[in-house]
Amino acid sequence: MKKNFIIDEKETKKIILETLTKFFIFVCLFAIPPLILRLDIIIFNDFVSEMSLTEAFQLLFLTLTYGIFFYIAKKIANLRRASVLIASFFLVLFVRENDALLDTVYHGFWFPIALAVTFIAIIYFAFDYKNGFKQLAIYFKMPQMKLIILSIAFLLVFSRLFGMGSFWKLVMVDNYMYMVKSMIEEGTELLAYLFILYGTFNIYKSLLFLNKESEK
Repeated sequence: MKKNFIIDEKETKKIILETLTKFFIFVCLFAIPPLILRLDIIIFNDFVSEMSLTEAFQLLFLTLTYGIFFYIAKKIANLRRASVLIASFFLVLFVRENDALLDTVYHGFWFPIALAVTFIAIIYFAFDYKNGFKQLAIYFKMPQMKLIILSIAFLLVFSRLFGMGSFWKLVMVDNYMYMVKSMIEEGTELLAYLFILYGTFNIYKSLLFLNKESEK
């Protein structure tokens, strides 16, 4: 046990440098959503959630996220079913975020599309569900996946509850402004999507490295 607490000077420098680098990355990531929200106000002189830079970046982050997982599914056969399932989950979120555009077809048009994506993904996963669950376990074992899971919880729970209009009406009473409520909700969603993408990119790097090592 004592050996676990003994590290040499070289490893000490490496650990400290890696930690400082990660801290700097997190600082930069946390700074991005407020910057985008500020640009929305400066450029549009207002904040319209469905027609804003914030919304555009949310869709971009989601596109990159599900795109990476689909790419992993294509490149790594023994993670294919789990990768498709995870990618499809983020694709459903992408469809949901496009509800305003899809409502131009008819109100709620996003729902059957999201349902179709979900159905296809589950059917594909179910064809070899035993291996599929093993593949999911491999993903869940990865430390980078913990950040993604935390970010999903932040998105689906904290962002929704913190961004509720009823909550901000209680806070601001007669001074309630929908724009403020909307900025807070969309800003927290943007932060969640950004960290999901960050975790996804790190998973991609890790798997790509492991895949190359196994091919040697």
